[in-house]
Amino acid sequence: MQIHPRMTSRGRMWAAIIGIAIALALPKRVERASANKRCTAYEVVPFGFYLIEGVFGRTGVRYTSGEDCR
Repeated sequence: MQIHPRMTSRGRMWAAIIGIAIALALPKRVERASANKRCTAYEVVPFGFYLIEGVFGRTGVRYTSGEDCR
């Protein structure tokens, strides 16, 4: 029985696809303008949608939103 320590090119491709998908699904906290000076409005957006919003504008996809008051 031989053990192949190297990953095949197809295995590397799938590992890259899965890694990119996970990275794009990670949440990113985005600060938004707020009328109140003491509070900061925020939204939590998947990173992939954050990148898409940078190019095309708001997509409307949000995990959560709220205000962080200090």
